[in-house]
Amino acid sequence: MIKRIWHSEARKRLQGKALARLGGQLDYFAKQYRNVECQRIVKNLGKCGEGVRIVSPAVIVAPEKIQVGHNAHIQENSFIRAEAGLSIGDNTHISRNLVLYTINHDYEGERLPYDETFVNKPVAIGRNVWIGMNVCIVPGTIIGDGAIVGMGTVVSGIVPPPAIIGAAKWNLLKYRDKDHYAGLDEKGRYGGIGGYPIEGGAG
Repeated sequence: MIKRIWHSEARKRLQGKALARLGGQLDYFAKQYRNVECQRIVKNLGKCGEGVRIVSPAVIVAPEKIQVGHNAHIQENSFIRAEAGLSIGDNTHISRNLVLYTINHDYEGERLPYDETFVNKPVAIGRNVWIGMNVCIVPGTIIGDGAIVGMGTVVSGIVPPPAIIGAAKWNLLKYRDKDHYAGLDEKGRYGGIGGYPIEGGAG
């Protein structure tokens, strides 16, 4: 009985060591993959300075439209739509889970809530900027040199240098064109996925 218990405990210890080794190997390969992916992303940028680091996983659309200065860092899980152009200055550090758009759907187009066309508005982020985790940057934003953007902030418009900004209670920006909205609604002109006409609908 004692012998059986000892063998059982020994087997558990061996299994634990094997799992630890396997976990270490998986971590190593994951790190290697992230390094390769980082190099691939950086290589595809339109302009890239020295010491740039973009940590994968990352989703970057139109990397050729991005210009990055020296010593700029973007941490993991970034989602960037750069079709209209994005510039990031020297020594700018961006934390995890960035969401950044340089384009937006046209809500004044031919369908509701928007159609398939895009409105282009480049984004510019200056030098020596620190952007916290879970920040969203909307099309047309300009962030001045030395600014700090607090965690969870939705950034729009012009952030002056070297301002420190953070999340605040929502505020009303403006209203849609009510006549335009009512006209499309009355005609049943609704967009499907991506704003394209609904198959078989009024479109």
